[in-house]
Amino acid sequence: MSSEQITVGPVELSYTLTEDDWLDGFVAHRRRVRRPWLVPLLIVAALLGLLLGLVFSDGSRAMSASDVAALAAVALVAIGLSRLLFPLLVAARWMYRWQVRLLMRGNPWLSEPIRATVDDTGLRLTSASRSETAAWSLYLRYVETDRSFILRASERLGAAVLVLPKRGLVTGDPAPLRALLETHCHRRA
Repeated sequence: MSSEQITVGPVELSYTLTEDDWLDGFVAHRRRVRRPWLVPLLIVAALLGLLLGLVFSDGSRAMSASDVAALAAVALVAIGLSRLLFPLLVAARWMYRWQVRLLMRGNPWLSEPIRATVDDTGLRLTSASRSETAAWSLYLRYVETDRSFILRASERLGAAVLVLPKRGLVTGDPAPLRALLETHCHRRA
């Protein structure tokens, strides 16, 4: 962004949060490694490449039985990790869905239609039973997904999370909201 600040008028949103919106927020907030299944796969590929390089070398480096055993043991551990990691990822997604259902069931006001206004001073959220105002100092970080903007108080797991679905934008253009968030929050890469 240039040294001069871009002023954006208020951005209006009108939406009703769904379980999928909250799930998107939970997953985005708790995501640490974007593709955790890739780590064991890369380890296996590197080990296989090393093993093939040693087997098909010109003979200048002879492989001992202990070299083969060590490579095989590390490869088996990497394969085991990849087999263990996939079910854990599926279970984590199931846990998030369960948490969202509990959250929505215990707080019926979360399912009410919401009118939100986002501007340089902060956020104002209004529903049939609630009205809240939050300064930008409450939401220091944000994550953008394909479906929504997730505002977060911090990187910690118990931090406050606010989901602003893109489908709720009155104008339909996410650029003004993105500009406000870029100005007032830090984007998580």
